[in-house]
Order: sequence, then structure tokens, then C-alpha cells
Amino acid sequence: MQVIKRDGRLQEFDIKKIEISILRASDDIQEPMTESDAQMIAKDIEKVVRDKYDGKIEATLIHMLVLGELIEDGFGHVAKEYDQAFEEKED
Repeated sequence: MQVIKRDGRLQEFDIKKIEISILRASDDIQEPMTESDAQMIAKDIEKVVRDKYDGKIEATLIHMLVLGELIEDGFGHVAKEYDQAFEEKED
């Protein structure tokens, strides 16, 4: 599975990047999540990506999936910080 980055580059899908991004967002707002929470969410995203998308997926779509999962799992504040950090990368 390859991820199409916003600048068009291709990169291998890496579940650890999702986990790290989630944990950073939770740390940034001082609303720590457990590593287990982040792993669970990342694994849910990986399953969706592998089941529904064949070969390539855009990074922005993964971002939206993570946001939805965070909100669904009750981590709305973390989702907001995760989204803000993603947007700042784009600037």
C-alpha cells in the first residue's frame, strides 16, 4: 500500500506514523492517550485502508479517516489538535 503525499510523492503506508501523530497531538494539548488507544485507532485505520483502497491512497484521505475515528472513539479534542497540526504542515 502506498500513500500519495500532498506534494505528489509516493511513500509506503506506515501504521507507526499514524500512532506517533495521534500521540503527539494528545501530548500537545496535555490530554494524554495511552499507547494502546493510539495503536487501536491506527489498526482500525489500517484495516479500512487495506480493505477499501487498492494499492494507493491519498494522505488527506487517511487524515480524514483518523479524524473520524478519533471523534467516534471520544477523542474530539485530540482530533482537533491532530487536524490543526496537519494543516500547519501544509503551510
